[in-house]
Amino acid sequence: MALEVNMCIKQDTIFARFKGDLDEASSKDVRSKLSDLLKKYNIKNIVFNLQELTFLDSSGIGMIIGRYNQIIERDGKIILCEINQHIERIILMSGLLKICTLRETEASARWFLGL
Repeated sequence: MALEVNMCIKQDTIFARFKGDLDEASSKDVRSKLSDLLKKYNIKNIVFNLQELTFLDSSGIGMIIGRYNQIIERDGKIILCEINQHIERIILMSGLLKICTLRETEASARWFLGL
């Protein structure tokens, strides 16, 4: 399944909502779009909403880690929210929770960031 990504910026935070597969092909596009937004705007945080994500491979995990490296330079945070059961197992095994904050809902992520 192809990946649909909806991104919006609120204050200093990018909210990225995924629907479909975050794999090698799609992670390149997402990486490029996020990097462009990070360069163009004063972004401090990224919230990844994974509710409708159906597949995540090492390329997608690498994309998140790469954005973490960019965000940490700005003293920001990467937040993962709305994680479905299938993707939760992959995230737990990948170790992403060592560098990302987990919030149950997008509203909780906004609250956590003071938005």
